[in-house]
Amino acid sequence: MIEILTYAWHIFRNEIKYITLLSAPFTLLAFPSYFISQPTEDKIALPTIIGLIIYLIGFSMYLSTLIFFMSQKYRNKLEPVKANIINGLVYTPLLMLTLVIANSPIIAAGIIIFSSMSLQYIAFPLLILGMYISLKSTFAPFHLILEGYKPLAAIRCSFYSTNGKVVKIILVSILFYFFSSLVESLTNFKTRIEPFKVLIFFIGVAVTMLMVAIQQIAVFKLYINSFEQIDKEIIG
Repeated sequence: MIEILTYAWHIFRNEIKYITLLSAPFTLLAFPSYFISQPTEDKIALPTIIGLIIYLIGFSMYLSTLIFFMSQKYRNKLEPVKANIINGLVYTPLLMLTLVIANSPIIAAGIIIFSSMSLQYIAFPLLILGMYISLKSTFAPFHLILEGYKPLAAIRCSFYSTNGKVVKIILVSILFYFFSSLVESLTNFKTRIEPFKVLIFFIGVAVTMLMVAIQQIAVFKLYINSFEQIDKEIIG
């Protein structure tokens, strides 16, 4: 595990300027989502739904560009930031579909929790199933973009390539969640000054984007290790 985190930090530290430039456009996407996702009395109101859709689109774009960056860095052939963003945009629709499929039980559970009291008894089993499928689908974006698989095939490949790595994926996710919660608590100032609230929000988003980059580099290293493991099994 230390090897994975050391690799992620080493890449992040050496390419901090590149990653920051890569993250900048997606930080700006937080501007409309900040106002759209403000608390409402109705938890499933249209503004909330629109905010979630904007988040999914933005995250899919950002993850796509990060995957191109990580692959190029691994081969020591970095392309310009603009090229990676364009490549990421091309794969965004397919990646969005993959993420929705992989997280469909969790999405269904969320809809049930907020909309149907009579069906809430099946929400918890759906959440457990969803967490399992989501974890086993962790490598699906890499199989989709770097290997050219279609969404369902990428998810199936991920179920195989994550064998023996789920615990490490969970540890990376918990570590990221801890630091994300820390950033959120540090930027959760109570103030009536709207420009200051927006500024703090953007700082939180920017820092979170950079942490997502570190997390995904660690996950990419686990993905690369899965190929090395397969090669050893074949040779052995």
